[in-house]
Amino acid sequence: MNRLHNRSKAFTLIELLVVIAIVAILLSVLIPALNYAKVQAGSAVCLANLNGLTKCYVLYAEDNDTSICGSATYEWNGWQNQGYPAWAPNGTRPVKNFVGVPHNENTKADDYTNLKAEQNGIEKGGLYPYASSIKIYHCPSDKRYLKNATRNSARWGGYRTYSIGCPYNGYANGSGWTTGEYFACVYKLPEITTPGSKIVFVEETEGSGYNENTWDIFLIGTAMPNYWPGDPLSCVHNERSTLGFADGHAEKHQWQDRTVIRTFEDQAKNDSSYSFGPTEGGDLAWFVRHYVPRSPQPGSGFYPLTK
Repeated sequence: MNRLHNRSKAFTLIELLVVIAIVAILLSVLIPALNYAKVQAGSAVCLANLNGLTKCYVLYAEDNDTSICGSATYEWNGWQNQGYPAWAPNGTRPVKNFVGVPHNENTKADDYTNLKAEQNGIEKGGLYPYASSIKIYHCPSDKRYLKNATRNSARWGGYRTYSIGCPYNGYANGSGWTTGEYFACVYKLPEITTPGSKIVFVEETEGSGYNENTWDIFLIGTAMPNYWPGDPLSCVHNERSTLGFADGHAEKHQWQDRTVIRTFEDQAKNDSSYSFGPTEGGDLAWFVRHYVPRSPQPGSGFYPLTK
């Protein structure tokens, strides 16, 4: 009698299979939801980081007679001279680059081989005294620094996610001619027209694994090309990128053009990869219009900026 009673309390095979099926269904529903929530959380932190970094950018200019910090991330003469671009505005005080050269804190030699060296460079940059935190230079969805703790020759392992476009005090005289960005360079905050709509900071996922120097895009041509003609942007936030503007705010931009999105995704793995095809959403035209900080010099041959 006891044996029969105990047996009636046990699961049958069918009941066990039903329970397993229910658990599997719940997991199939919950896991995508959890992944989406994780992406949304990373996106929110990224937006907060870039909001903070753009405000640091404006504060730096206000403390330096409206001169903006340099957008380059290395110096021609190495770490010893880092932070003081030769192309600072004529007649004004020297300005620092927004981050310094990755370097060994003991030998002071340039060093791209580890995370600490990169953080040393960030701390030497012009914006760090306003930021006081390494974390706002990094989007939590950017996992490149985990790929190689010691960084190989391809420089996998970059921690800094955000870069500044080269028209924003990025090139010396004579540089940037081929891309056209030099023809619209600005050196002071008031030189930027409609700063609330002009993109200074971009979220970059350089395919080589490390965001080096300024962010660049080709601007010269008779018409918009049918591919993305510049450095990659990150679109890991559900095909959106976080962008920082010259008035000190940041926002997320939803990309529409499948050709552009494919390029961003491919270039995150291979920086020489480009996707070609018909444009669909006018993303390139929108970006160029909001990226160029002032009217280009006459005869510079820029893409049409009004479409």
